[in-house]
Amino acid sequence: MTNQRFEALSRICLNNWHYINRKTLSFNREINFFTGHSGSGKSTVIDAMQIVLYANTDGRGFFNKAAADDSDRNLIEYLRGMVNIGENNEFAYLRNQNFSSTIVLELQRTDTEECQCVGIVFDVDTSTNEISRRFFWHRGPLWDSGYRTARRTMSIAEVEGYLQSHYGKEEYFATSHNERFRRQLYDVYLGGLDSEKFPLLFKRAIPFRMNIRLEDFVKEYICMEQDIHIDDMQESVMQYGRMRKKIEDTYIEISILKEMQEKYGLVLEKEENIRKNGYFTGRLEILELKERAGELTDKAALSRDDLQKQESLKDGLDEQIAELTAQGEELLKRISSTGYEDLKTRLESLNELMEHLNKSEVKWRQTAERLNAWIDQETTSNQTIWDIEEFEKNTIDGEKLERLKKSIAEMRKEAEDLKSEAAAVLRDLKRQERQLKEELAQLKAGSKAYPKYLEHARSYIQRRLLEETGKAVEVHVMADLLDIRNEEWRNAVEGYLGGNKLSLVVPPAYAEDALRIYSELDKNEYFRVAVLDTEKAGKDTPTVLEDALCEEVEVREAYLKPYLERLLGQVVKCRSIDELRGCRIGVTPDCMVYHTFRLQQMNPEQYTKSAYIGKDSVRQRIRLLEKSLSEMEKKRAPEETTVRECEAVLSLEQLSEEISVYLEWQKDMGDLKERQKEKKRLEQKLLKLKEENVDQWEKERSAVSALADGKRRERDAVSRRIYEINTRITQMAQAVTAVEQELLAKDREFMQDDLLEAEFAEYMAGKENPRYEKLKDTFTGRLNAAAEAWDQAFQTLMDARGEYARKYPNRNFSITSRDNREYEKLMEILECDHLEEYRQIAAEQARSAVEHFKDDFMFKIRSAIREALQRKDELNRIISRLDFGKDKYQFVIGKNKGADGRFYDMFMDDSLEVNPNELSEAVDNQMNLFTMEHESQYGELIEELINVFIPPDNATPEQMEEAKRNMDKYADYRTYLSFDMQQLIQNEDEVIRIRLSKMIKKNSGGEGQNPLYVALLASFAQAYRISMPESVRRNPTIRLVVLDEAFSKMDAEKVASCIELIRGLGFQAIISATNDKIQNYVENVDKTFVFANPNKKSISIQEFERESFPQLMKELDEGEEDD
Repeated sequence: MTNQRFEALSRICLNNWHYINRKTLSFNREINFFTGHSGSGKSTVIDAMQIVLYANTDGRGFFNKAAADDSDRNLIEYLRGMVNIGENNEFAYLRNQNFSSTIVLELQRTDTEECQCVGIVFDVDTSTNEISRRFFWHRGPLWDSGYRTARRTMSIAEVEGYLQSHYGKEEYFATSHNERFRRQLYDVYLGGLDSEKFPLLFKRAIPFRMNIRLEDFVKEYICMEQDIHIDDMQESVMQYGRMRKKIEDTYIEISILKEMQEKYGLVLEKEENIRKNGYFTGRLEILELKERAGELTDKAALSRDDLQKQESLKDGLDEQIAELTAQGEELLKRISSTGYEDLKTRLESLNELMEHLNKSEVKWRQTAERLNAWIDQETTSNQTIWDIEEFEKNTIDGEKLERLKKSIAEMRKEAEDLKSEAAAVLRDLKRQERQLKEELAQLKAGSKAYPKYLEHARSYIQRRLLEETGKAVEVHVMADLLDIRNEEWRNAVEGYLGGNKLSLVVPPAYAEDALRIYSELDKNEYFRVAVLDTEKAGKDTPTVLEDALCEEVEVREAYLKPYLERLLGQVVKCRSIDELRGCRIGVTPDCMVYHTFRLQQMNPEQYTKSAYIGKDSVRQRIRLLEKSLSEMEKKRAPEETTVRECEAVLSLEQLSEEISVYLEWQKDMGDLKERQKEKKRLEQKLLKLKEENVDQWEKERSAVSALADGKRRERDAVSRRIYEINTRITQMAQAVTAVEQELLAKDREFMQDDLLEAEFAEYMAGKENPRYEKLKDTFTGRLNAAAEAWDQAFQTLMDARGEYARKYPNRNFSITSRDNREYEKLMEILECDHLEEYRQIAAEQARSAVEHFKDDFMFKIRSAIREALQRKDELNRIISRLDFGKDKYQFVIGKNKGADGRFYDMFMDDSLEVNPNELSEAVDNQMNLFTMEHESQYGELIEELINVFIPPDNATPEQMEEAKRNMDKYADYRTYLSFDMQQLIQNEDEVIRIRLSKMIKKNSGGEGQNPLYVALLASFAQAYRISMPESVRRNPTIRLVVLDEAFSKMDAEKVASCIELIRGLGFQAIISATNDKIQNYVENVDKTFVFANPNKKSISIQEFERESFPQLMKELDEGEEDD
């Protein structure tokens, strides 16, 4: 078979492809061997071939699949030459200026030696990684220029220009359209290959491994998938399924509407109860109002009678009171004629005056007692003491009183000023003490007691980050993420960092959001808050000096370290002034800082009050705060004493009255003695008159006055009674009017109903002395119960309507309507019209579904199965002619022995033809309509399979995915087949057949590989039409087979046997293996290519013909010794 004609791959030209800048390789027409370490570049050349052979530039599914590693390259990485430069997936490109790349395969006829070339040229814009391409073909060999100008690879325009100027129209072809070139490539240039099966077989063969089940091998390499278009059939089946579902849904909707009709009937029943009880209640209300109006009229008449009696009683009392008043006046005239009343009046006035004068004396004495307290005060002058003593003796005059008042005012002013000063100091001390106690409590509770403005800003940013990102992002104060290594340098670090340690920090991924949110804060309130840009700070690379202060700081988050190094990396730790002067920036443990030629002491508050870094900072601040509190208590004691003493002074008598008031008191005290003498004289005169008749007249007058007062009280009680009766009569008149008006309104509102009126009259006829109010309450209760029952019934109806609206949102019926007309009208329409319409449509769609199922699906599956069986027969014929030692093999393809095999006979039955027009129009069981032999035998299976292609309604994404998998499964003809190979062993008088699926196990060794390689090569022989007679075959095809690590688990003898099989079939092969397997190959191949990529960015390839193999082996042996 080696003398057959075919298109041999003679050369490949590569320019700017991965780590190859310029290379042309020449191939032997038989067995070529690629060898080299993993990553040396073997797959780089194989991938370049595949781009051209598939006319496919995206590389998905084949780039680097021949390599042993797990990397996944793409086209731009191949073109620009991507190089890894770091451990964190950092990379760079070899080609960083705009450039062009070419891949060209030269094919040579083995009989005429004529050449043709197929290739591709790329133009790459490195600024955008935009790639332009042209596939091309031309007659003749590779260009002598190697598709290059004097200095670089030719561009698309230059290649097209060269083709146009050096070739006739029939001698070249160029296009950027993958599919156009692919058709030309397979139909013409490669000799007429199957455009679907060939690339699948070629692509899968390259990385072929033996860890595959025999059945999967046959499916992937022999009986490949076919795209059986089932869209029309599926749409037809789905339409029928939808219509069948529509009929079911209509029945369901009608049943729902009937249930609602029953619920509406209950609502009507409750409405009738409401109407009857409402009528009875209304009639009883009218009767009750008439009865109440009569009762009120009667009560008003009784009240008028009572009013007349009370008015007569009042007139009698008025006469008695007039007579008693006259008697009293007569007695008063007798008493007045003696002068007794005048003396009595003068005595009463004198008593009132003396009471006033006595109050003045008490006030003077009390004021004098309070003034004595000033004498004990150290600040009181002698003059003031003398004036107080005169006040006490009542010998002080107005001038001295003015002087005393002024002196006291001055002493009070001094005390108030002193108290204000001490109180201000106390308030400030208490405020500081309160802050210190709050801070101390927070520290003891585990909090660092940051300033409130900082905590508020942190809480705001944290809350807003949660709103914007949906994640609970921690906002830290930078000090919480730091620790001090050596306590000696704690104060220096705290002091030098200053306010920087209070910066707010978030993980770098949220830094930009945090900065934006910070800008929302009020700048007047939060100007002391800072937010660190951790995203940019984390990428900083500052220089750190030896003995820098940052050495003493531990950072808990790595992204903060560059920022700390930026702040402290240039600050040198020093221990003396001389050392400080020897550096640009330096600090000492006692917090002296030297910066740009200035020596300065740090602010102590930064490493005392504001020490926040690490856990020790908390303990240190607690000690400091406790000490500060103790000192504040000492400061507070004298100020509190001062305040108390001043308050005592201010509580003393201050002579707050005007001077005239005190002089008035003094005058009153002088008048009091004279008035006492006058009182004594008046009392003596009154006593003398009492001893005469005046005393008896006074007693009689008092008795008459008391009797008159009693009659007046009695008359007042009667007057009140008269008022109450008049009020009641007025109220009753108003009530009667209101009842009559209400009765009139009820009569007008009440709707007479003859039937209900007769029923009411019959009910009332059986009642003697009816109590209308009680009866009304009874029927009101029944009415309320009926209303509640109606509410429940109507709510049940609305719930049913709401559920209906959710199930049928397009109906758009009112849920709260008091009637049911819309729903009942729809039910009539559905029962009368739609069901019959749906039945007719379903019958028609059933016919269509069956027709499509048979024509568009069953016959395609049947054809695909027949083609698989024919392919099996053809492969078996090829295998039968192969000499592979004593072993002979055959493919076995037949009916699936599993559950899915039950459909096989349905597809392959000879009585498959069916006339869909003979189907019945019956609704039920539409899929069981077949009347002929095939339908009666397989009707249930057909229905079952059709249902597979009807997706479930309202399915979840998981259910739809499962349905899709089932559709794909049953649209694949291979589902209905089983696949195997068998070994044929010739005995003396019989052939023993052994199924290889029972012998070949997953991950088996070399002994089990032969049958699969036989099958794989047979598939290539079929694809290249090797077994076809020369007289029948069209133009010669390529015969290229590329295998990577193909014989990895075979020994040298088996490898030789496999390679001989490849030769025997007439293939041109490229076999790839790592150089540790080279001994198994070199003696059996015709040309060897040794790949190397020592620096991982430049591939070198050496070519060795068979006669150079001894030299190659020697070089390899020497290389191993050097290693």
